[in-house]
Amino acid sequence: MERCELSVVMPAYREANALRQLLPLLVPAVRALSPRFEIIVADSMEPLDDTAAVCAEYGVRHLFRTGGNAYGDAVRTGIQTSNGERVLLMDADGSHNPRDIERLWTARNGHDIVIGSRYVHGGSTENPAILIWMSRIVNYVYKFAFHLPVKDVSNSFRLYRGDQLRSVELVSNDFNIVEEILIRLTYGPPKATVTEVPVTFEQRKAGESKRNLPAFMLSYIGSILKLSKFRAAEQAKERRRG
Repeated sequence: MERCELSVVMPAYREANALRQLLPLLVPAVRALSPRFEIIVADSMEPLDDTAAVCAEYGVRHLFRTGGNAYGDAVRTGIQTSNGERVLLMDADGSHNPRDIERLWTARNGHDIVIGSRYVHGGSTENPAILIWMSRIVNYVYKFAFHLPVKDVSNSFRLYRGDQLRSVELVSNDFNIVEEILIRLTYGPPKATVTEVPVTFEQRKAGESKRNLPAFMLSYIGSILKLSKFRAAEQAKERRRG
């Protein structure tokens, strides 16, 4: 397969109605950035709606996730199937506006990871208060625990170097895979550099959220413990090399 310049990867679980609204905006927005692109929708393991038909209508690559039906399985499936020099991860529910992709793309030179950030100057979120409160807690805990030099560690709307992203072994199954990617790339061998650009996190355009809030919070506790061990191991390797 010919190497493309930009791969867009979207995990999806019963998001056909949202994709009907998103893809007519997304396809031309991505095409305007590069003629060599692919858009990948990593769907559920089995058909649950007509997501495949919607993807076919707009010339978007549809695939069924492997390994399980968790969000992390969709992310891993989409990443490993991609072949872009840069890989953009974004939500399929319309909360990430295709107009903002150009801002991430423009900031890519000189940086390995570009985060679409709700919490830098000019960024914002339309989430309800309870989700904003939870997001702020998650961001504070991860920044405190890992000394991450970013303001928004939990928004999945990010642009990565493809080879770096495909090189990391990801184990998280829930939405905490977003933080895992950032920590493994910045503390692991890639030593990835990061920048942020402001975006607006919008309300989903159709369907219902798949987040189970209690399970959501518990998954982050386990993730912090596992990733703390990973960071300690990588720092020990650096000391031995030094």
